[in-house]
Amino acid sequence: MNTKVKHIIFAIIIFLQFSYVNLNAEDVKSVDDEELPATDPFLSSSTVSEAESIVETDSSSGNIMNNMRLVATVSGAHKKIAVLAMPDGRSAKYEENEFIVDNLIIVEIYSDYIVVSPNEGEEHEVYLTGQIKLREGNY
Repeated sequence: MNTKVKHIIFAIIIFLQFSYVNLNAEDVKSVDDEELPATDPFLSSSTVSEAESIVETDSSSGNIMNNMRLVATVSGAHKKIAVLAMPDGRSAKYEENEFIVDNLIIVEIYSDYIVVSPNEGEEHEVYLTGQIKLREGNY
């Protein structure tokens, strides 16, 4: 082939690639319920209703987490990690048998909750939903 023909073919290929740049995604008028997030990540704690705040903690558990919230759990082959959000917006990761604060230790980490112990012989379950319950068998 002649080099001039090669250059023309090359120019046509490049031109065709750039001609599809202006394609847009389809505009969707309605969103199905299953496509919406289960919780609003932008919902601040100040807008939580009274009914939701009653569900969050058990009255016997008090505020053992020091306003920290469980946001994720990660299970690997050799480690389990819990990610907690601080009141100021920072987050920190903790492993099993690690102290969160001076008197609060993470005993066990499960897929949707962690077990913490503020005192010897007393254990609480802290869920991803924000609930804190006294663990069964601890009285």
